[in-house]
Amino acid sequence: MKRAFTLMEVNLAILIMAGGILSIVGLYSLGFRENRQSVEDVATAAYADAVISPLVMAISSTNLKWSVFRTIPSFPSEAGWADYFNSDGIVESNPESKAATVFGQAMSKLAAAGLASEDTTATSWSWSSSQFGDAKAGLIVMHDQDSAIVRIGFRATKVTGMLLSAPMYYAEVRFQGKANE
Repeated sequence: MKRAFTLMEVNLAILIMAGGILSIVGLYSLGFRENRQSVEDVATAAYADAVISPLVMAISSTNLKWSVFRTIPSFPSEAGWADYFNSDGIVESNPESKAATVFGQAMSKLAAAGLASEDTTATSWSWSSSQFGDAKAGLIVMHDQDSAIVRIGFRATKVTGMLLSAPMYYAEVRFQGKANE
């Protein structure tokens, strides 16, 4: 008598293998989604670094006088992220223009103090969102007049209405300059 597999055993083996293969194929969509999110996260982090670094470099300058540091205002205003909402409570359609204005105002203030020159930092928003995966950005600079710390917050996302749901990149810059003479 010859020993062999029955048709039932073969069908059972095929069923088990098909279940395993379908499970693996189902993981591909998860992998693709996670890969896309990872690419967006890296682009957003690069965007945040490109925007925040010049501000941190200028504000932490050691030749900045306390009298100038004290006068760095909050941008766009004391309201912070609330300035990115319209009157209906919805994020503005082009938050990046406001972010560019915030960057320009902060760098202009520092340039007036002789800190943001062309050879050390960019004094205007020179990044296009297409460099960073068409991300829409938001930027705030918060400073209390008598505080020795300036807080900088940055967010970017591809979905404009979700700007405030995006992860925030944050930097604190402590006064490192010199006392008034």
